[in-house]
Amino acid sequence: DRSLVTKLDAANHFTVSHLEDAKNWKVVEASKAVYSAGFFLTVSVDSMLKVGKYCAANNKTYCLNLSAPFLIQFFKDQMMSVMPFADIVFGNETEALTFAETFNLGTTDIKKIALAISMLPKENGSKGRLVIITQGADPVICVENGQVLEFAAEKLSADKIKDTNGAGDAFVGGFLAQYVQGRAL
Repeated sequence: DRSLVTKLDAANHFTVSHLEDAKNWKVVEASKAVYSAGFFLTVSVDSMLKVGKYCAANNKTYCLNLSAPFLIQFFKDQMMSVMPFADIVFGNETEALTFAETFNLGTTDIKKIALAISMLPKENGSKGRLVIITQGADPVICVENGQVLEFAAEKLSADKIKDTNGAGDAFVGGFLAQYVQGRAL
């Protein structure tokens, strides 16, 4: 019942040299938080690492989205090279289950998976890793400072749902808009 067709030509040509342009780098320097979709793992891991390292060294927030099961399965080395710099990791339940299977966590419990992701090695030790896993109409699972939290999600009736494409992106956008304003979970 759903499909998504994308044409990522511009993204496919992004290199770390774009970040070396002073005008572009000033955007990174001025940011409170920087968000990378996992899809960027297929294009320019070097760019993600450059920004992630900068954020860690300057106590800024670097965010990573797991984005899709195939990224976890087929770009796992790239993902794990960036993960130490991620202060916030976003994903959904399917991505969390794929992460657990790919990295042999031995569980299908979303709370335990989120906790395991939160405990992965991290460069910026001044703050813990926040992990947020959405589950559609089921509660959002968050791990903050080693504590597993659940937040109810409003279940919509089927007649109100037109398309779920972009739902995760909308969630992340809304979350980060509140996060940079200093709002608590």
